[in-house]
Amino acid sequence: MRLLTLLMSLTLLLSAPTWAAGDKSQNGATVDVIDFITLNDRVVIEDGVIRLGDVFRGSSKYANRVIAYAPRPGGRSVFDARWLKRVARAFKLNWRPASSAERIIVERASQLVRKDEIEALLHERLVAEGGDLSSRAKLSNRSFVLHLPVGEDYLLDIEQMSFDQSTGRFSAILAWGTGKDERRRVTGRLERLIEVPVLSQRKMGGDIIQKSDLKWIEVTEKRLARNAIIDASRLIGMAAKRSIGAGKAISASDIRRPKVVSKGQIVTMVLVTPIMRLTTKGKALQAGGTGDTIRISNTQTSTVVEGVITGPGQVRVDTAINLAMR
Repeated sequence: MRLLTLLMSLTLLLSAPTWAAGDKSQNGATVDVIDFITLNDRVVIEDGVIRLGDVFRGSSKYANRVIAYAPRPGGRSVFDARWLKRVARAFKLNWRPASSAERIIVERASQLVRKDEIEALLHERLVAEGGDLSSRAKLSNRSFVLHLPVGEDYLLDIEQMSFDQSTGRFSAILAWGTGKDERRRVTGRLERLIEVPVLSQRKMGGDIIQKSDLKWIEVTEKRLARNAIIDASRLIGMAAKRSIGAGKAISASDIRRPKVVSKGQIVTMVLVTPIMRLTTKGKALQAGGTGDTIRISNTQTSTVVEGVITGPGQVRVDTAINLAMR
């Protein structure tokens, strides 16, 4: 029974909170005061240094003592059990890690400057350096973000700029303070933009493209296909050859004239000369739209000729082959 009581007492002692002793006067005498010491759950700081009170809760006597440099704005540092134990011992805090896996993470608050804001700032400077106004600055690092310190109003500026107009490439030094660490080099390219008509919603093969189906977007000239259509009039009234997605540049190979003659259809073949106009019937061997050249079989002679579709069921035959219609 005495052994069981001893074991329970030891268990309570080991599981009790960690305390730190401090000095305090009471009625002229100095007595020991026990402070409750724990690790803070989540540490987010704004300063450039980490203080004892940021890490240990209850260390009021030395709370403002600097114990480490803070991570960069937007960054984080991880301190393991060994480091924490060494700091606690240095300041005579009666604290021990519960296990070797214990650690604390310190994060540094920041003002986030988005990539598009930086590109807008760079574009303004590049235009002043002779760049094309109808262009945009594109950073090489697609995931670029900039974290500035909080607590002060930092003015982001471009300290240096190097720009090659022939290639569009640039490099620049971003600056937001007076320290050496408050500089960052960026690179990228000035890309010329072109407005192109695109579909506002998907079209299936055979669908006719109307003016109301189109909207305009800006794309970089470099990424635009050579056969991309930039004139909306070339799209209106045309049919989709296959499914065309919304918001993408349309190429000449994506569209065709609407079919006004179907394969196997009986059409009127017209041959016009300076002195006469001849018509006869033929069977279309190919489908096509207005302006397309198709092959037709003369229903009377079975002779195959070529003609240009002029409208629904109408084909004009070239005078050079008028003898084939006899």
